[in-house]
Parts: sequence; structure tokens; C-alpha cells
Amino acid sequence: HIERSKTLKLALVSTCLDILHVNGLKNDKLGEKWLSEAIDINRALGVRNMLLPFFGARALETQLERDYVADLLRNIAPKAEKAQVTLGLENTNSAGENLRIIFRSKTRAVKVFYDVGNSFSRGHDIYREIPLLGRERICQFHLKDNPSLLGQGGIHFPTVLSLIEQIEYRGFADLETSSPSRNVAVDMAKNLGYLRSLMGA
Repeated sequence: HIERSKTLKLALVSTCLDILHVNGLKNDKLGEKWLSEAIDINRALGVRNMLLPFFGARALETQLERDYVADLLRNIAPKAEKAQVTLGLENTNSAGENLRIIFRSKTRAVKVFYDVGNSFSRGHDIYREIPLLGRERICQFHLKDNPSLLGQGGIHFPTVLSLIEQIEYRGFADLETSSPSRNVAVDMAKNLGYLRSLMGA
């Protein structure tokens, strides 16, 4: 994959520890094992950001669960720091709840993989949360407004992009969009065209 990415001139910007959808960090020791091994894999790949998903039955629904995961991350933080791997929390929690996890973990290796679609659909004020977290605590963005095309749903993307610029974020933003027309190429072109028009590109 590394050689293929170089041939295509396509950067590997992050990985996702998808197995955490099965072995959640909040209550499954296997999740801890996979996380430790995944840090080694990220280091070997030369990829900085690793997405840690917390959804469905693995979601962090109580303060006790969030504190448990924060303590777990604090324990594994030295390994992540040494490998220069950032552990990105993706969930439906509020920015405040994620900040508590970050502060309790006591490491710069834990940040938020901020998904505007997940947060907006959960009722969080994304226009307040992006500045609240800031560039120091957001490792990467997911841009989506499923099931709509970008700009055709409830999220005001001109404001989102303006806020991303205001916090001076310089990392990657991934499109995790659905395909309303069921033609992925067509819908992706529309989404990219829309974002580029907002960016003046």
C-alpha cells in the first residue's frame, strides 16, 4: 500500500481502527490489544492519525465510560507519543465531553477526529464546537451532511470552512459523504465542486 500510494501520489493521511466497532475500548480488553498493535502499524506506515470509533453499543454514553477510556488512553499514551501517532476520537459526544477525555488522558497524543455530520445530527452546535476545540485538539475532519449532498442539507458549509480557516487548521478533511443519486463518481464530483467553489479554488 505504501508503494502504491507513492506511485499514485496519494498521501496516506490516517487509518481507522475499525475493529473497535466490535471490541470497544470501554469494555473489551481485546480493544486495548488491537490499539497497542495498531500504533505499531501506524508507525510502520508513517501515518500520524489513527481514528478510534465509538458508536452504537461501543459509544461512550456515561461519564464513567468516558473516564475509563480516558484513563486507558493515558496509559497507552507514552507508546503513541514515542511512535508520533495521534489517537483521534470519533464519536457523537459533545466537544465538552471530548475535552474532558483529552484533559484526563494528560497527553497531546489524544485529539478529536471531528465529524461535522455526526455532531450536527446529534444536536451539537458545530459552529461553536469547532472554535472550542481549536486546531490544537482536532487532528482531522470528516465533512458530510448525509443523506444530502454538501450544501443541500442542514449544515452551512461556508461557515464550517470559515471556522476551519479561523482556527488556522492545516490538516486534512475527508469527505465521508453518501451518494443520493447512487452514482458515486457524479456525486463526489458535485461535492468536490461545491467545496472548491467555497474555497475559490
